[in-house]
Amino acid sequence: MSSTRSPAPNVERVRLAGVKTTITWPPEVKDINNGVVFLLPGAMVSISEYGTLRDVILQHNHVVVSFFVNVLYPFRNNHRCHAQNVAKIFDAFLIRYSDRGLPGSSSSSSSYGIVGHSCGAKVGLLVASIVDPSRVSFVVALDPVDINPIEFTNAKGSNLPLDDDKDDKKPCADCQEDESCDDSFVRVKRQHQAGADDRPRDTHVHIPLAITCTDGGLGISKDHDGEAIHKLHPATMCYRHKDAGHMAYCDNGGGWAGKLMPDLGTKEGNEKAKVAAQEIIRKLL
Repeated sequence: MSSTRSPAPNVERVRLAGVKTTITWPPEVKDINNGVVFLLPGAMVSISEYGTLRDVILQHNHVVVSFFVNVLYPFRNNHRCHAQNVAKIFDAFLIRYSDRGLPGSSSSSSSYGIVGHSCGAKVGLLVASIVDPSRVSFVVALDPVDINPIEFTNAKGSNLPLDDDKDDKKPCADCQEDESCDDSFVRVKRQHQAGADDRPRDTHVHIPLAITCTDGGLGISKDHDGEAIHKLHPATMCYRHKDAGHMAYCDNGGGWAGKLMPDLGTKEGNEKAKVAAQEIIRKLL
């Protein structure tokens, strides 16, 4: 009796925009028409810890692009440098694979989604907020940590935007416990050509923005976690993953990085959080 194995995805490790990048193509798919999703790991966490989330994205025939998030280098503006790398890598990706049938490979209207965890989640929020909002199609920020520096959760003073023109739509009031809502968005301007006069015009578009929060981990302040971000940016949608620890979305507890952060979640809570995260991703793909 023979068993049928699912075809393995095609993994390429290349340098794009000067960054060591892992590109995973859906198995048996040569021409990609569904787009690109960046999968950004937590600080100093191996990309291999996110195989389950990666496979969810691949099942929808999206290309998955990842790179290691090193929070020790560069020393200054670390998070913003990683956020800028996302946009630069996407530009380099479109050029390198222009023959793969990617949508809009020669157009500024090309877009990509972002799924990030921990520091990678904050990097994704930075991309959507100030780095490349016109090309981001959605962000799933899994238990983001807004520290070093604080940019979205300053109790006093200014924060980076995540909910421009939020008064145009009624925001969700509270975190939902493993529930979905269509009210999560970020409003940005995206340029389009205006026909015969060939003049660019600005139009408003909505970026679905989902944030999750867990019971946390060592060193993660409740003043700067996903729920704190949501409270100051209420047009985002917050999913509360009860009894889950910060590394719940990893396949093996986050590896050595996870060992430095004791898990505050239960085994059942962690598993439920991982499954719930997969559903959020499926909804936005």
